[in-house]
Amino acid sequence: MTKVLLVDDQTIVLLGIAKLLEVSGDIDVLAMLSSGEACIDYLSKNPLPDVILLDIHMPEMNGIDVLKQINKFYTAPVIFLTTFDDEYLCQQAKELGAKGLLKKNIGLEELLASILKVAEGGHLFSANTRKNISKMTAREDLIARSLVQGKTNKEIAEVHHLSPGTVRNYASNLFEKLGVRNRAEAVVKLKERGLF
Repeated sequence: MTKVLLVDDQTIVLLGIAKLLEVSGDIDVLAMLSSGEACIDYLSKNPLPDVILLDIHMPEMNGIDVLKQINKFYTAPVIFLTTFDDEYLCQQAKELGAKGLLKKNIGLEELLASILKVAEGGHLFSANTRKNISKMTAREDLIARSLVQGKTNKEIAEVHHLSPGTVRNYASNLFEKLGVRNRAEAVVKLKERGLF
């Protein structure tokens, strides 16, 4: 039996996935947890699961933060669950060492096959993940965090000792990578994807 840990802040999602997996007869759901903090706490006190199914969008400690903690202390493979079909997020997950990213509306057979593949040491990312979706640079990361905090270009420029024009250039590059047209859309996208 493949041992799976479920982590999602939506109870109905947890219960639905757990029921589907248990019916299959191949999966043993070890626990259903509703937060990133609960996941880290569980891992510190129990044997490691074969696979962790982890919601990427959770309040407080999101899936990205949880995976970073798991990477520091544990070796359990992680499959992210998301409601968004987003190539940038997929790239982020891959770079952080997740084994896959699945939509929450996935069918049972595909979900089972994905879990078993990862439990056996495989991963779910396609070899042709678009190469032009590049990771944010350190400076773009700073700009992104400032945007989410509601800072203006002038404020960002002052804090980071840049010219407003340089900030605009970084912001434009960031918008292109996120696939958005303006600051408001960028903030929404960054928050939705749990990147900050």
